[in-house]
Amino acid sequence: MANFGPDQLGGTHILKPRVAAGWLLDFWNGWATEILVILSLTQQVILLFFSGIRRRQGCSSKRLLLWLAYQLADSTAMYALGNLSLSSTLRQHRLVAFWAPFLLLHLAGPDNITAYSFEDNKLWKRHLLTLVVQVLGAGYVVYKHITGSGILFSLGTTLMTTVAVVKFCEKTWALRCADFSIIRESLEAEDTEQQGKCDLYLEDEPPQGGFKGKVVDKEEFLMRRAHAVFRVCKSAMVDSSENPGTYVVGILTHLKKNEMGYMWTLTEMELSLMYDILYTKAPVLHTLPGYCIRVVSPLAVVASFLLFLFYGREGNRSTDITITYVLLGSAFLMEMTSLLSALWSTWTFSFLCATRWSGLRHSALCLERWHKLRRMVLSLRRLAHSTRIAGFFRLSRRWSGTMGQYNMLEMCTARPGRLAGILGYSMPAVGVPNGLKDLVVVYIQHMIESGYVNTLGMVRDKWGTEALKRWRKHIAIEDNFLGAELQEGIIIWHIATDIFLANRHNTNPEDKQRVKEVQTLSNYMMFLLVKRPDMLPGLAQNKLYQWTKRSLDTQWNDIISNGLISDPGLQPSENLASALYEKELSGPFVQKFRLSLAIKLAKILVSSTNKPNNTLQLVYEVWADFLIYTANRCSRESHAKKLNSGGEFTTMVWLMTDHLHQVDVNWHVYAAPSE
Repeated sequence: MANFGPDQLGGTHILKPRVAAGWLLDFWNGWATEILVILSLTQQVILLFFSGIRRRQGCSSKRLLLWLAYQLADSTAMYALGNLSLSSTLRQHRLVAFWAPFLLLHLAGPDNITAYSFEDNKLWKRHLLTLVVQVLGAGYVVYKHITGSGILFSLGTTLMTTVAVVKFCEKTWALRCADFSIIRESLEAEDTEQQGKCDLYLEDEPPQGGFKGKVVDKEEFLMRRAHAVFRVCKSAMVDSSENPGTYVVGILTHLKKNEMGYMWTLTEMELSLMYDILYTKAPVLHTLPGYCIRVVSPLAVVASFLLFLFYGREGNRSTDITITYVLLGSAFLMEMTSLLSALWSTWTFSFLCATRWSGLRHSALCLERWHKLRRMVLSLRRLAHSTRIAGFFRLSRRWSGTMGQYNMLEMCTARPGRLAGILGYSMPAVGVPNGLKDLVVVYIQHMIESGYVNTLGMVRDKWGTEALKRWRKHIAIEDNFLGAELQEGIIIWHIATDIFLANRHNTNPEDKQRVKEVQTLSNYMMFLLVKRPDMLPGLAQNKLYQWTKRSLDTQWNDIISNGLISDPGLQPSENLASALYEKELSGPFVQKFRLSLAIKLAKILVSSTNKPNNTLQLVYEVWADFLIYTANRCSRESHAKKLNSGGEFTTMVWLMTDHLHQVDVNWHVYAAPSE
């Protein structure tokens, strides 16, 4: 019988993959624990440095990296703990068992992130069960493999385990504290008069001439006031009936009368504090036990490091020793970062104001010891802003100040690439115009004074009703143009606005900025309908949007095929708007019904431009009415969820409405401190 070698049978091609697979399996069996521990540490570093980007609409690549780190962090640490408890290599490398407390510490996570989404807070009971199981597993590993390593080294392990368990419990408690019902209970337990002592330590007035571009100083000035009035934001978010108190209403009244320009920034700061309550360890960190834990933790890590340095290295391989040094060093740096961040935070200022320990308050605030530490931090922040490091890590607490944009006519006339079509076409976000902010404030105050907002702070009538009433003596527009549902009204007025702006006569050059603001607001409301339906009150009505979009597609195809484009120099969406004004609509009635109403409305608006009134102002106020109604009637849970991904302008409008309503309701009961 002939003897065939491996090459002749193709054995070389079979053996090589088997050898490679065997080598990879041996490598993983020998180094799995080390790889998992380093990976877990890397994920904690990512969470620590990039969690701040969630306050603003950050770069998608960073958000993806943060999301991956958050999703994999717990799984990696738990898998590593399971591997430690089952691995047979611990008999030869007992030092590896010393890593179990560090994995528990990784499960506790950094202070600046507890939940990635609002729903994570509702799973705190599941997290509590995980806590019990993982602590028992880590305890088993430590007891089985460390107890025979000497009393001093065992003491170091016990210290690290205790710190890890306490911080793990703290994270679970923070998740529980982010529940709306728990926040509501904490509001009832607050001493409003004790919190009012912050007034003694607040700057009386901003510098003359404003802050002149000093972003850090402006944020600091308003952040302390945000802490002072934060009770209003919390009450509004969780629908609490607790009264804000004399002190809070006094500050809001003073701001409304003298410093209204800062009110928008104040709402941004308050929502940033609300973000802390919902998505970080702030509720448990800025308490007396929380501060004590952060003082003790670095000391425990240092003690464990010294005990390991003198009593734990003998008989262990150099790689394991190096990894242990890395774990100890990183734990110390993270715990010191946690301590310093807690001490210089403005949350500490709020804690010191409300503390019943008068000696501590006197030492920290009256003698300005805390203020000296804070000024040092502010100087570092100014340096970070000047070197653009602040922008990279999103150190600012302020909202991004942008509004999403979506235009139906542009969507139907654009021809995006295949990838854009798959992901969904949308326009770039734009900054919120100052004129729009001014109009919103004026209109909110008008609605409150005219009784359009009830005693509960809720808008009484349907969207747009008040604006049409104000202008009815000049322009007769029936309420049926507002739609039976909010989404229907947005679609009708969005298309009508585009057609009106493309066909109006006697345009005034001075209205150019107003036209831009109207278009921006119209596109923003459409953006909410298409991209953020959860930020609109009521049930989502995607069917209405799809029907109208199909009808617009049909009309645009007819316009192109029949050569009805009026001006090739205009944008396709402008040509569509101009053609719709004169075109006889085609297609199924159910699809073109809203489009027909929009065209009819646009013709009424265009025909009214020659009358002695400003039709453009009417359209602007109708959209402002839509915006305020949407913000006011959106669910509080939706507002809370959106804080985790940059926030929405409607959330700012909602809180602004609540603040101005609080002033109106309580001004006759509470006198401002400055008066």
